[in-house]
Amino acid sequence: MKKLKPLFGFGCKSDGNGLVSIDVDCEFPQQKNDCLMLYNRLEELKIIESKIEFPLKLKHWTITINPTDKFTIMNYFRIDGIKKIVEENKSELIGRTSFVKPQVIYNKKTKFPNLLIHFYQISDDDGIEIMDVQDMLETCALHYENTKQFTKKRLSDLGKYVNPSELQVMSFFPMELVVFDIENGNEILDFPQQMRMLKSVKLPF
Repeated sequence: MKKLKPLFGFGCKSDGNGLVSIDVDCEFPQQKNDCLMLYNRLEELKIIESKIEFPLKLKHWTITINPTDKFTIMNYFRIDGIKKIVEENKSELIGRTSFVKPQVIYNKKTKFPNLLIHFYQISDDDGIEIMDVQDMLETCALHYENTKQFTKKRLSDLGKYVNPSELQVMSFFPMELVVFDIENGNEILDFPQQMRMLKSVKLPF
């Protein structure tokens, strides 16, 4: 790994193959100002890359996956599970400009978390009026009330079915544009930042 110039005060390394790792010392963006600045910059770049034009109207809705059984957890509670959920809602996305962002939340005294997939879609008719990139960042920000929700016991319980580290890093996933491969039956392409994070996530055992 080659050491790079620090970013927002965090150490950076390159593996020489295009993957850059950033040593972030917090579990949620809101825990430290530097972490929040880094996250907002990453999300800002995603919005700019999408080439959407402002002002615009934005609709927001959420799909919640409850941990009803071990098969649900094994199928969805993972980084590539996000894409599965998006694909299951493809009919609402084709022909429209949409972004997605995951959120993992434990309710009080629960063994397993809920997985929320937030959809943000540009609309011609209704929705929240967004004036610029900064306005979109603030409107789409996710707040975690409990920044200590990943206890050792909960991580151990998750580890029986999935890699809990994949859920822990989801709070740093920026919104990503849903892109369709028109030549292959409108198949949804992988989300680049999520795939980069998947490569960097290590098994806890």
